[in-house]
Amino acid sequence: MKKYIYLPLVTLAFFLAACTTPKISTTDLISEIDDARAGHYGQAMLHEELSEKDLSVANNILSHLEKGHYWNINEKQRALDAARSAAHHRLESEKAMCNWLTEVHSQNHHKVEAIHDTVAYFKTGSSVPFSTKDDSISRLANWLQDHPDATAIVTASTDTVGEESLNQVLSENRADEIVQRLLANGARLSQLTVRAIGEVGGADNTPNQDNRVVIVITEHPDYIDCPNVK
Repeated sequence: MKKYIYLPLVTLAFFLAACTTPKISTTDLISEIDDARAGHYGQAMLHEELSEKDLSVANNILSHLEKGHYWNINEKQRALDAARSAAHHRLESEKAMCNWLTEVHSQNHHKVEAIHDTVAYFKTGSSVPFSTKDDSISRLANWLQDHPDATAIVTASTDTVGEESLNQVLSENRADEIVQRLLANGARLSQLTVRAIGEVGGADNTPNQDNRVVIVITEHPDYIDCPNVK
């Protein structure tokens, strides 16, 4: 009698096993999804999706609360948590997007090394240069004009011939001479810092052409995409 009971059950199990759908591998699909979310832009998209999902939860609960449809006492807290999570993901999305901008807008990042040039030479006791690099002065001024966030240090000095106090004033006048030329070629006064250092060290009353000069050195801050996103 037992064999008549178990035989139909065994037959049914065989047919059910034969009809079972084999498990489909999802490894390649997961890989493609991960690739879509890779990199700064992909992460920006992911966090934007998560932010929208959290906002949807928060707004849905808000709608019910405003209509007086209370499900349970924890619903408002759930909405608050969702709203905070949405804000977090929004910020993370912005950070990732800014990193992406940094990658694709590399041409905006000034990679030019600082310009360091001696642009004027003076005779002893004179604040009027006997020789200037006009092309360099024009190029420096134009560069400053094209890069408003850049600055330049104008350093003027003298040799040790003459009174030290007079040489200090002389170096200030020499610096001002070059500052005026830079301004005339397009630089802004706010971009220029003057360092009139007077006499450069050496034996007293010793003429030295290397010290009767004005040197200009440019500076440029690092370019940062989205500086206010932290």
